[in-house]
Amino acid sequence: VVRTQPGWEQRLGRVVGGRFERAAGSRLRLQVSHPMDNGLVGGIPEFFLNQAELRDTEGNTLATLELYPAVSENPTLSLEVKGQQSTRLWLRDNNGNEFEAAL
Repeated sequence: VVRTQPGWEQRLGRVVGGRFERAAGSRLRLQVSHPMDNGLVGGIPEFFLNQAELRDTEGNTLATLELYPAVSENPTLSLEVKGQQSTRLWLRDNNGNEFEAAL
């Protein structure tokens, strides 16, 4: 469905979402634009996000995620962060494309 929508290539890797303050930190809820193709449809090869890291502003890794094509297209991720620190989300897909977003 994603690939049938005009302009999906320009939205590839776009991260939208928000940070929701909580007592001991915050919750990040975000959606990443990516088709997450599993390769089971004829003529469409595997194309999916396979790595994600949540990092602090100094580049220290706070969380590591390993993703698979079974995750839905345009996946939504929720992460709990201790404290009120600023964070960055780094993503890579199986074609070597890298994406980053400040959160």
